[in-house]
Amino acid sequence: MDTEFLKDSGDLEALLRVADVDDLDVLVDYLTDSGAGRISLSESTLKRFEACKHARLYPAVDRAEIAREIVLFGGNSIANIFRGGKGVSYTELVGDVASHLKVAHTKGANAMAIETAIVSKLYDETLSKMPTFERKRFIFQDLIHLNNEPDMGDMPESLFKAQVVANGMASKMLGRGIKLGDWAPYALFLTPFGLLASVWSAVELTGAAYRVTMPCVIQIAYMRQKALCGPLPCKCRKCSKINAPDAKFCSECGDAMPQGPVASTAVTAPFL
Repeated sequence: MDTEFLKDSGDLEALLRVADVDDLDVLVDYLTDSGAGRISLSESTLKRFEACKHARLYPAVDRAEIAREIVLFGGNSIANIFRGGKGVSYTELVGDVASHLKVAHTKGANAMAIETAIVSKLYDETLSKMPTFERKRFIFQDLIHLNNEPDMGDMPESLFKAQVVANGMASKMLGRGIKLGDWAPYALFLTPFGLLASVWSAVELTGAAYRVTMPCVIQIAYMRQKALCGPLPCKCRKCSKINAPDAKFCSECGDAMPQGPVASTAVTAPFL
């Protein structure tokens, strides 16, 4: 899949068209308050999204509706009237969240650049607030381990940070972490970040609208980075040859490959 368009596009619907079901479930839980409903969300839309979750199937029309509801939350009711019910643009929404969090960003920057700035600030602030011993352990042990897994391609820093922050947000807002597929082995190293003090304080001090838009933006930032990275390379443990994702034996040395992708694993925060 060509993912170059995701780097500069503020087209949220286009990103959601290639999103995994588990990631869409998180967005739906943010929009619906985990199924409890919200004043600004119609009963029919709530039922529609809950049906998609139950069936684990999001048709294109429902993915588009999720995108529409997110941008509607991004504008106040008066502004939305003048926009014909379309809400703000996604890029405008991301910029507004960044301003609310006091994240510096260049005027006219694209959505991905602003998302990255938001994630980086929250991640860096979290590191700075961790106890010294835990921070050193993470930097000098966990990251070294992540970059040297014999059967994994190196996890890009941008994806790793987005994963950590998205997991912290979901743990706080939904009482559960995000779910990971091919990158599941890294889940073990996200649990120390369950606390994520920066995200917690940002949520607690925010207004009602930002309790929807802020977690959605963080989740979308993670989804974008995952989409840009594509499937995890299927690397042979013995000779490091990159094989097809469904390969049973290495095409170079014949060694047995891991059987299929790693099952999705919920990342939980033990300190909640």
